[in-house]
Amino acid sequence: MSVPEELTPEVSQPVKSEETSTPKAEVEENPLLFQAIGTLKGKPETDEEGNFFIRLGGKRYKLFIAGYRYQAWLKQMAANPDQTLFLRVYPKCLMIPRKDPQIYFQVAAWEEENPWEEDPGMFKFRGVWQFVPQVRTPVISVYRNQNANDPKGKFKASHLPVLMRREDEAKPFRFNPKIAKEDLPPRWFIQGNFKFIPSRNCWGWDKDLEPPTRSIPRYKKPVKATPDGTPSPRVEKKPIKKVDKPKKPSIQKPKSDD
Repeated sequence: MSVPEELTPEVSQPVKSEETSTPKAEVEENPLLFQAIGTLKGKPETDEEGNFFIRLGGKRYKLFIAGYRYQAWLKQMAANPDQTLFLRVYPKCLMIPRKDPQIYFQVAAWEEENPWEEDPGMFKFRGVWQFVPQVRTPVISVYRNQNANDPKGKFKASHLPVLMRREDEAKPFRFNPKIAKEDLPPRWFIQGNFKFIPSRNCWGWDKDLEPPTRSIPRYKKPVKATPDGTPSPRVEKKPIKKVDKPKKPSIQKPKSDD
């Protein structure tokens, strides 16, 4: 089964797919787009609860199949349970403070032979190189593109930990609230190939697809969810009006008749 590649899926816990494909003409007009996609090779397995996973470097990584692909995936697994497959996947990373990132993969397509340009274990990342509070390792942040749709209205971003040592001027952005916005260092948009390293639970930089640039594509800003899981409404702050306190009435003492 082969499915066209899609750009920039959402991030975090497994939910139904929210990807949207980008027309080829639009890609040519605007080459700067957020993207995270790659190829894996292995034999998908099932755990006791019926969840699918793949073993990479001796570790188990969950596989998530969304939408109409799920039924086709079940038929594939039932007919060929021991078959080694090439998987076209979107990398996901669940960030939990003070814990190692939980990486898993959303399966977009699968084949018996590799029809894609990347070798197994190689990924194509296009995103912002920066630090996020949850992990010490810098990440490539893959935001939802400007034309993306999200029925839940959250537009979650993927923050994928990467190891990258460069000799040019590009550096991972680190936000510092004590520094004025105009004095903060620039953010760099990285487009490159990265190899997944299971032993480090992250990706390692292989090469650039394009030189780093300070031009950041427009994207959908992630929306924080409320305790019930729905996106928090945007409330416009109204200016606070100052109310003058009423003056106390002056009390005149009666004059004495001396």
